[in-house]
Amino acid sequence: MARIVLDNVSVEFPIMNANNQSIRRALLRGSVGGGLARRSRRTATIKALHEVSLHLKDGDRLGLIGHNGAGKSTLLRLMAGIYEPSSGYLRCEGRIVPLFDITIGFDHEANGLENIMLRGLYLGMDKATIRARTPQIAEFAGLGDYLFLPLRTYSTGMVLRLAFAVAVEAEPDIILMDEWIGTGDHRFTDRAKVRLDELITRSRILVVASHSEQIIRATCNKALLLGHGCPLCLGEVDEVYRYYEFFGSDIFFNAEQYVAKYADIAQAVDESIIAPWAHFLRWGVFEGRSPGNGVDLAAFRLDRTFVEAVERGDGLAAANRIGAVAPFLASFTPPASWTPPRSMAYPADFVVADGHRVLTPLEFRARFPDVEVQTPPTGFVPLGGLRAG
Repeated sequence: MARIVLDNVSVEFPIMNANNQSIRRALLRGSVGGGLARRSRRTATIKALHEVSLHLKDGDRLGLIGHNGAGKSTLLRLMAGIYEPSSGYLRCEGRIVPLFDITIGFDHEANGLENIMLRGLYLGMDKATIRARTPQIAEFAGLGDYLFLPLRTYSTGMVLRLAFAVAVEAEPDIILMDEWIGTGDHRFTDRAKVRLDELITRSRILVVASHSEQIIRATCNKALLLGHGCPLCLGEVDEVYRYYEFFGSDIFFNAEQYVAKYADIAQAVDESIIAPWAHFLRWGVFEGRSPGNGVDLAAFRLDRTFVEAVERGDGLAAANRIGAVAPFLASFTPPASWTPPRSMAYPADFVVADGHRVLTPLEFRARFPDVEVQTPPTGFVPLGGLRAG
């Protein structure tokens, strides 16, 4: 039986000369991964992972999702034993084969046969097993007499072919992948894909990081969304991609306005190293915090759909309701980056609170003439839509 257990695991990397303000500003803007925590005037740490908890068992196929710098590769390297936790508990049981940096363990001055032994040992195979499997590794790699030459004489594609041929003989319990493996040789690709599929099928646990939704959906039965090193959503693939789609939404959420409006949020975002939109989904929407762009959550306090989502603790559902209604609020200020959709459904069932106003369909068409409004039946008067605000 294989398993991976993480309990509130964090990984931090120290930065010297932390007075470099451009580095600090870049981190706090979220333009690079992780977050910044100051230790002294000259030393700071990047929180590459922040309080990640995870329990994987036999049969789990986990996809890691997130933007560049979200912490996906760091988490894989943590599981592989390359990094150690700065805090928290980590335990991995079973033979782990990392299929990222697949040439690690190679010596470019040694020949191909010697490197089969070196790479095999790195992957946890014993010498007797490596010797017994060397003929089939050599045959699969298809390098012929090049196996007797130093690795420095190989092309990049040849090195990848040899590394891949060794890796698929390792019989892992746990496979860790950072994007799908490319072999650099189209003639080799089809055979490599078949062997990789067989390897994954035989493994007990797979963890793969990828920007390809197609790969995640075809390969995984659960997913973890990471943002700035923080775990944002763990669950079924469809559910997690719903969060990921919101991650890129700015129809009503303005991160700069959200942080600027509330001093305690600016501090929380800095100290907990969490993206502002993730803070809004976790806490802000339940506390009635304004997400910016002219949207006041007080306008939603009588809306049944929104209130029920908040009561059951579903921040994403509440946010989706805000997104569906926000453009129809008289107070809504469209973000500069927003491209209106071709059509939007008029929120006929929305009940607006006193002191706020919903645009009528005619008013909405005048404001956004390029958007087709799916209107309610003739004669409908929006609930609260004619209230003064």
